[in-house]
Amino acid sequence: MMAVVTKKEIRFIVRRLYHNELVPDDMLFPDETLTLEMTEEDKSSEISHLIKSNLQLHNPDLIIRVRNSRDCFIPLNGKMVLIDNDDRPFTLEIVQRFQTVEPKPNSLELSQYAESLKLKILLIQERLNQIESCMENMMEKRQDKVQQEISKLENTVNFIKKRMEDAETIEWKGMFVKNPLW
Repeated sequence: MMAVVTKKEIRFIVRRLYHNELVPDDMLFPDETLTLEMTEEDKSSEISHLIKSNLQLHNPDLIIRVRNSRDCFIPLNGKMVLIDNDDRPFTLEIVQRFQTVEPKPNSLELSQYAESLKLKILLIQERLNQIESCMENMMEKRQDKVQQEISKLENTVNFIKKRMEDAETIEWKGMFVKNPLW
């Protein structure tokens, strides 16, 4: 069975709080009312698009905020249908981005952070200096290491050759030369 989707009329008092450069402050928009039919399954993007089209808002930087009767922010979604607002309509505020709050740039002016960052940079510089000093002698050390390995391998090969030559010269004479002790 499918649930029956019922539409409910939701009333809003619209307050346009954004400042338009073309309109002086003394001629700001008066409060107006807006009634929308919504269902519980409506998504916030659909509702905001419906509000913007009904109020003819074409500026993408405008933000829509909804407050309940106690003046608290509530989410703009289909769950607003569940709230009874017949006697007290929601307040719909339209503001510009960062209108009420001025954003501050991120600053990392922490003294401890700066000190630890300086220490890390000094440690990295020391390690780089060590690597650079080792790089000068690196080719010589590599050559010495290769020469040592080659000499070890030559010694091993010579030893094996000597043993192989000794093994080739042994002849079988037919019987033990020494009598067994039994």
